Amino acid sequence: MKRRQLFGLAGLAALGPMTKPRPRQGLAIVESGRALAAVVAAPGSEEAAAELVAYIERASGVRLPTTATPGLSTLSVGSAAADPALPGLLAGLDPDGYVIKAHPGGLSVVGPSAAGTANGVREFLERQVGVRWLMPGPDGDDVPARATVRAPETTLREQPAFAQRSFSPLRDNRYPLQSEWARRNRMQGTTTEPIAFHHNLHSLFPVERYGQSNPEFYPGGNPPAPGKLTGWQPAFTVPGTIDAAVTGILEHFAANPSARSFSLGVNDGEGFAEADPVPAYYAWVNEVVRRVLLTHPDKDFGLLAYRKLETPPAVALHPKVVPFLTQDRYAWIDPAAEAAGHALTDRWLAVCSRLGFYDYLYGAPYLLPRLFTARYARTMRYAKAKGVVAHYAELYPNWGEGPKPWVFAKLQWNPDADEAALRREWYERAVGPAAAADLSAYFDLWERFWAERVPGSPWFLPGATYQTFNLPQYLDQVVEADLTRSRTLVDSALARADTPARKARATVVRRAFELYEASALSYPRPVTAPAGQAEALTLLDSGVTAFQRRLDLAERRRQLIQEFASDPVLIMQMNPLSHANLVWTGWNPSEYWSLVAYLKTYEPNGGPVTDRAASLSGQHPYAALILRGVPAANLVANPSLDTELAPWRLLPRSSGTRAVARPSGEAVLRVTGRGWGGPCQIVEAGPGLARLEAAYRAPSGTAASVQLALDLIDTAGVPIPNSSVRSPVIYLRPTGTWTPLRLDCEIPASARGKPVGKVELILLVDSAGDIAVDFDDITLLRVDKGAS
Repeated sequence: MKRRQLFGLAGLAALGPMTKPRPRQGLAIVESGRALAAVVAAPGSEEAAAELVAYIERASGVRLPTTATPGLSTLSVGSAAADPALPGLLAGLDPDGYVIKAHPGGLSVVGPSAAGTANGVREFLERQVGVRWLMPGPDGDDVPARATVRAPETTLREQPAFAQRSFSPLRDNRYPLQSEWARRNRMQGTTTEPIAFHHNLHSLFPVERYGQSNPEFYPGGNPPAPGKLTGWQPAFTVPGTIDAAVTGILEHFAANPSARSFSLGVNDGEGFAEADPVPAYYAWVNEVVRRVLLTHPDKDFGLLAYRKLETPPAVALHPKVVPFLTQDRYAWIDPAAEAAGHALTDRWLAVCSRLGFYDYLYGAPYLLPRLFTARYARTMRYAKAKGVVAHYAELYPNWGEGPKPWVFAKLQWNPDADEAALRREWYERAVGPAAAADLSAYFDLWERFWAERVPGSPWFLPGATYQTFNLPQYLDQVVEADLTRSRTLVDSALARADTPARKARATVVRRAFELYEASALSYPRPVTAPAGQAEALTLLDSGVTAFQRRLDLAERRRQLIQEFASDPVLIMQMNPLSHANLVWTGWNPSEYWSLVAYLKTYEPNGGPVTDRAASLSGQHPYAALILRGVPAANLVANPSLDTELAPWRLLPRSSGTRAVARPSGEAVLRVTGRGWGGPCQIVEAGPGLARLEAAYRAPSGTAASVQLALDLIDTAGVPIPNSSVRSPVIYLRPTGTWTPLRLDCEIPASARGKPVGKVELILLVDSAGDIAVDFDDITLLRVDKGAS
């Protein structure tokens, strides 16, 4: 296999981490309560040396001197001067690599960079002192007591399997304790990542600079609003955009001469000027890079092979270009998705010299431990074997997931590590040997859940760039026995943890489980409509019985998320409450509207279920509201499209050639073209329980999906950004017959601090090719929970 190199370094796939024998003897650092070595830091390595001194003191109680001291060995940090063999050992080593070498008079820990030296110090602390950084914060460190600390007699030369390794949002210092945890586990940050690749074209085409002089630089000749960084791209086929980009990049390098790379990553949110941006964008990238390299031949250029740009171009990319292929590789748990992902990787490797993987490993805002360590280890070994040079992931850690962040960081450095052994080590170090089995059983339960139950569920999207983390329908697969068993295990682990630090870590897991449990039990899961009187009576009685408990659990869930927001460890950096579909009150709209539909269909003039609801209505608001829902009217204007299209229209932000019409002679909404978007209309519908229904007809050969959506609008008539309430993505069945669609939901009283007054009803159709799909029988029902 061809070796792929990054910055002229030795092929990382070929140089994996070396074996780690533990020597029986070696240079004594601490013995019998005495310091036998002094730590001496080279300029630029003071922080790493201080970390070494601090953790040895925590383990042994002995503080090592920090200046050369007669009679003591020297533990040199960051300098290659003590041994003539060190410069040769450092030659060709990845900047994050290190050498640990004993020599007469002491030991040297040194890397080609300050980051490499720091990684060497952490390797020493892990190997020789036994330190583990399991979670952020002081309680996350496991530092065993040691009366003796020795340095190895063998020379260790090690470097990572992937030259670029970072997790967001831990790559910067927005969350200091978590960023520190990432660095100590050898992940990179914004200042040490070798290749820039994020969304960035907005920086080259600020509307303040080019909006008036060159409107043709923007899609359709329409510059975006000042400060708008998403939803648009420069027009790649306009020659002047190449000149402007080169000018901007040269200005950047002049202002930042130490910058090693520049990102040509497209802006987020698509908005391409070209119907098929692949050939235009990658040709544009090649020409921009060619011109910049005329004066800056040592620079590299990253970019995002994202969504529409996931398809590789027909021409080879310049060797200085590093695409980051964006995929949620959890989906590779499905064999067909894995095969497709491998095939796409091979296609990319045929047109680029170096390739990075961009992954979606969330964490938050998921409402269960999302564990797939065995799957991830397999993916990382595949990446190493293919010569992938970089790995970036949106982690947004949820520390209730226990070993996941730690194991994933270890696999970033060495994908050949035994992930099962790493998990066992984390459990034992986190809560102690007596509690480890309980914690292992708890997380194994959820690992099996994501491996066995979620794939194949309607929520799972094997072909999507990322799974819909802002939709909670994976909770449909949870059964109460999962929660009962989980509670038993985490309670037992907490009881058996035998030191304050171990109890503190077990408490993190236990508190996070409280949120998972409250979420799963209060989640408004869909119900099957009652088929007869007995089922309807059972559904009514069970709803009344569970009503208050659901409300209490939903409120407890909200309180926990708010409490976690001020906790430096449990904070969910992607807050579930900021996603409309992850906010609920305990009311179950599916159950509610199923009972209303039963009464309307089977008891229009009254009957046993109606009588039962009436008898309960005085004491139970749930039963009273069911009766008030029966006369709820359809709020959709022109639902039957008898004569015209209005007030239906095409959603303005639709993409591609998407169009909406009422075909002559047919009372239907017809969605045509390719791209994303569809018909919409604004409806007077305030807070309450809602049911949106429609039917579609897709002819044979149709390849498309649809989501039903209610975008929230405030009482002043202004759309509330990022507040859409949506159904899961539904793949259309191309049967040529009418098929029903449904979204049961709760329209909240407010979203993002704005009171809700209206909704925009949307049928969001997505297709890569041209389609013609019809919609009819569109109904929106709503009932105000507080109405009397």
